[in-house]
Amino acid sequence: MNLQKNYPLPEFVLLDGDNQNGEQLLERTVLLHIPSQSVFEVVAADPDKMQPFKDIQHFPFVFTNIDGDDEHHVLLLHRTNANDQLSDIYVAAANWYGNYANWLDGEVDNL
Repeated sequence: MNLQKNYPLPEFVLLDGDNQNGEQLLERTVLLHIPSQSVFEVVAADPDKMQPFKDIQHFPFVFTNIDGDDEHHVLLLHRTNANDQLSDIYVAAANWYGNYANWLDGEVDNL
């Protein structure tokens, strides 16, 4: 059997910390880039509030939400197996998260 063909994995997934030990990622958004095994924490942070992240690998980004407002966030790198491709992965992760957040807002609006 061809595992990748029969059970393909997406490029990005959100990690779910809810299990028998309780919710381990409460109020956190953790994103996994499967091809590089890169793990990112997504944090809402205005540009003037980036100081706490200065000593760790991070990528600030902005996306426009479905109401037309700019939302400022930062990707915090927990780990990666692709340091040489990290700049491209950061951009892809920021785009994926912006699309996800807008999809989620649209789903909430449909309730």
